[in-house]
Amino acid sequence: MRTRGLRLALGCVFLCMAPMLAWAQGDAGGAEQFPDQPIHWIVPFPAGGSIDSIARILADKLHSILGQPIIIDNRPGAGGRVGSKVAANARPDGYTQLLSLDTTYTLNKSLLHGLTYDPDKAFVPVTIVADTSQLLVTYPSFPAKTVKDLIAMAKAKPHQINYASSGVGGSLHLAMLYFQSLTGVDMVHIPYKGGPPAVSDLMAGRVSTMFFNTPAAMPYIKQGTLRALGVSTRHRSVFLPDVPSIADSVPGFDISVWYGLSVPTGTPPAVVAKMHDAVVRALADKAVRNLLPAIGAEPVGDTPQQFAKRVKTEQASWKKVFKLQHLTLQ
Repeated sequence: MRTRGLRLALGCVFLCMAPMLAWAQGDAGGAEQFPDQPIHWIVPFPAGGSIDSIARILADKLHSILGQPIIIDNRPGAGGRVGSKVAANARPDGYTQLLSLDTTYTLNKSLLHGLTYDPDKAFVPVTIVADTSQLLVTYPSFPAKTVKDLIAMAKAKPHQINYASSGVGGSLHLAMLYFQSLTGVDMVHIPYKGGPPAVSDLMAGRVSTMFFNTPAAMPYIKQGTLRALGVSTRHRSVFLPDVPSIADSVPGFDISVWYGLSVPTGTPPAVVAKMHDAVVRALADKAVRNLLPAIGAEPVGDTPQQFAKRVKTEQASWKKVFKLQHLTLQ
């Protein structure tokens, strides 16, 4: 009786463990077979912005490389934090990934109090897909024609000139906070849910100025519906060589923008490696290498280790800036 009871008990244990063992084996097998279903890229900004354009260019090529479609899932809000939190909480199987701006990885943790996820712990880097800059832009009939003109106007009319951004704590907002801190001007912030609605009001003259990522701004500049006062990087952009650097008028001003692909922590290393190799292949494609510069972005395709190192370096640099300029956000 005891032997029979023991056999029955062991049988129950193995029956209970079988689904768990099958799941574990299936998960490992899934990494080897990855991808066998569509991949979702969470882009935590609205459609039509610079990061959305870059995502769609890469998604088209990756479909042919991976044999599965990349579905772009725009989740705008709170300067990218809404979509980033969704990605942070996603199942770590490789089928939900995050393509976001550098601010998600470098600035938010240091600048924002009450962030509901830790980007250092929530994400594993895959690769930085592209580098670019920002442009300080205004509508064509705005009286200020140069960066110096804008500074002089803002100082003459403190708290009367307004500026738009893609949301509180987003890269466009932070660039203007930095600009104000270095110049001593005081302008009124008008936040929007992403760059596209902000630029619509800027073109209509309902707001005076804003920072805008170069890939998203270039079509408007070429059409003449926006005017660029300066580029955010220390040196002029190769894409708009006639636009002066803001640093020419504001010494020390230097901001670059990059777009990083990551996956939730716990994603199998084999999946990370496959995605990295596929994106690097896509970035090496001739058509992609023509399309990205055409919108003002330079292909990168670094390693996960280089991605992680850049995050740490820029986190340290921005911490110094925040401390020096007394920049904090709730």
